[in-house]
Amino acid sequence: MTRKTPTFVTFTTGAQLLINEGLVESITPDGLRYIARKAKDWPFGDKPGRHPYVMVGNARTMETGVFLAYFKAGPPRGGRGPNKS
Repeated sequence: MTRKTPTFVTFTTGAQLLINEGLVESITPDGLRYIARKAKDWPFGDKPGRHPYVMVGNARTMETGVFLAYFKAGPPRGGRGPNKS
């Protein structure tokens, strides 16, 4: 049985989706929030040219297609860095 990809993700469900899709080895919802705050090319937000967050209750949600495309393009984002031990 295949799982249907949701239309929208939160930072929590988005983190798990990135792991499930094999786009990152590990990432937390707080790791995603950090990327959202720091990455200049983050595709969501209130600035012109960005996709708006869709509020569901108190949660900000993001279009899953745009979210996944961001992580599929460009360098790997999120997750732990290399093991330096």
